[in-house]
Amino acid sequence: MRGDSETRWISIRLANGEHYTVFERGDWNSRRLVLTPASKNQDKADIEFYYHASGVSKPLRIGAIKFGKLPAGGVELALEAELTPKGILSAAVRHEASGRTEDLKVQIPDIEVQRPPVRQGLLARSGIRWFLGILYVAVGLAIAFWLVRLVTDWGEHELPPPPISRSAAEMSTA
Repeated sequence: MRGDSETRWISIRLANGEHYTVFERGDWNSRRLVLTPASKNQDKADIEFYYHASGVSKPLRIGAIKFGKLPAGGVELALEAELTPKGILSAAVRHEASGRTEDLKVQIPDIEVQRPPVRQGLLARSGIRWFLGILYVAVGLAIAFWLVRLVTDWGEHELPPPPISRSAAEMSTA
């Protein structure tokens, strides 16, 4: 057995009842293991996969690959397993000499609990992000408006006197 109950995530059960860790928490790499039967005259192999939830002492059985009619003698089975970040476990057991393969594909329960935690803090909250974004845009627009007024003297000019027609001007002087 490898790993303890806090780091173990996905395991297989060995013939002696112990659990062998295939994937530890947060580990998304694929695995390749070589399995051998517990006894020489064993005619079948049941590879059972277990999910170890945090804080729970008893693992949950999530699936099994049944490999019956094993050839006599020293048999080696190749286990290839892959766990995606979306929580899909794909496993295949192959007998190299005969080319026979059995596979399993299963969704791991409550995989959302095992994803990396969302960064907590002031900027991680979406409401504050929106507020700070709007504030940033408003300050940028205010600075741009102030620069336009400074450069163009916008709103600082006095209005020129209205044009007066000649005849109206002559009438007022006469």
